[in-house]
Amino acid sequence: MYMFFFERGIVKEETIKQTRIAWIKKHLRDVTLADLFDMKVLGFACSMAWYYIMFFSTIIHFSTRNDVSHFNSVFGFSSLGILAVLLFGAILLKTFTRIMKRTFSKTVLIAIMSVSAIMLVLVDLDYFRQPWCSLISTIAGLGIGVMYLAWGVVYKELSPTRVIVKASCAFLVASLIFAIVVALPREAGVVIAVLLPIAIGFILFKSIGVWSKTEQPKSIGSISMRRTAFFVRSLVSIGIISFAESLMQALFFNASPIINEGSYPWALLIATIISASVICFTMLSSENLDYGYAYKTITFVLAFIFLLLPILTLGSFQASIAALIMYSLVSLLVWIVLTKIAGLYGLSALFVFGIGWGINIAGSLAGTFGGALLGSFLELTPRILSLITLICICLLFLAFSFIFDEKSIIKLTGGEVNDNPHHRPFHARCEDIARKNGLTKRETEVMVLLAKGRSNPHIQEELDIASGTINTHMSHIYKKLDIHDRQELLDLIDV
Repeated sequence: MYMFFFERGIVKEETIKQTRIAWIKKHLRDVTLADLFDMKVLGFACSMAWYYIMFFSTIIHFSTRNDVSHFNSVFGFSSLGILAVLLFGAILLKTFTRIMKRTFSKTVLIAIMSVSAIMLVLVDLDYFRQPWCSLISTIAGLGIGVMYLAWGVVYKELSPTRVIVKASCAFLVASLIFAIVVALPREAGVVIAVLLPIAIGFILFKSIGVWSKTEQPKSIGSISMRRTAFFVRSLVSIGIISFAESLMQALFFNASPIINEGSYPWALLIATIISASVICFTMLSSENLDYGYAYKTITFVLAFIFLLLPILTLGSFQASIAALIMYSLVSLLVWIVLTKIAGLYGLSALFVFGIGWGINIAGSLAGTFGGALLGSFLELTPRILSLITLICICLLFLAFSFIFDEKSIIKLTGGEVNDNPHHRPFHARCEDIARKNGLTKRETEVMVLLAKGRSNPHIQEELDIASGTINTHMSHIYKKLDIHDRQELLDLIDV
């Protein structure tokens, strides 16, 4: 009897494994080799690599090889610059878009980023001192903030599968570029840091053409109160996770910052490979991209690393990888989730990434400086570190179980959450609405994809129909259902 159930368990586990692998293969068939190395991957990777080179290496400025307090100061001022731009873009959508549509603004942005690299090198050579160091770091942060918003606009237009794959590849390429540049002589690294913004600007503004046409902004006030609560819960959860991750890094690497280790760039590359593998496997291993499974897995991975850090030797290669896995997992997950939220609700990428990524940055800042303050006023004994670790794990539990739980994030798939026993599964609800309102088979297919938050280019590709045909189907759907936009369709299906 025992062997019977044991063998059945093995067979069931193998079946689940084979099913997950089959779904991964199916999703990857929609992604070509060109998708892994196109301008949207390379440009995003160059933007992140420039950020790493500027503030997480010894190439540009001495802060990272001086002391932790000075590093925190430079990191803090650059983060304030990023936050200022993100909030400006989120709150003043039309004004920000109007400014960035101008060629002059784009040219100034590229110049600011290149010149800030030169200026920080001059600070390192003692040509300038405070407050120039903080001022230049803030200005560089402004450029990085614009880049985050720009890539948010670009990635919002991609299908969810392509976002996952391209973002993962971009993080990998950024880590590889960073490792290579750090290994070069300093003079070569400085030249690359000065030239990278020019390459990024060419890719963004010439090759891709971001902000060449006016985006139709849609703020949080345009969606229902129920969905507003969902959006707010997701942002609070992001902030809590970012805070806990940054606090753990600040505490466990305060005495021996990993930035001084020669193996740091390669540790970042290894950590990014692991993080991208976890993200891709968990999200692509189901029919509708399992955000809930990914969110749950990443939360438990973070909790496990939190428990692991106290027993690792500070500054060791293993500790560096563990800490960087936390950073990469959180960054990649936040980016993918924000892209999905923007597409699902038809919100402006400026609004979603301005607020969402801004909260991610704010959480990181709070954790970094919170750890610095604790290290200044307390003797970080093993007992104190264990207590703080417990608190951070409780924060993860709070974020996952009560604020933005698994049911909430499953909504990102466009699926039905069965809180009400009278609610029917998502596809059954769509078919019921289509049957009652006389939708054709093709109109039903388009309606289901719209309700899942798919963008028009994704629908065009998945159904192999022209852009004009999609607009015609949407017009017929809205007319038959007596609705006026995608949000009313979502509300109708969600009843």
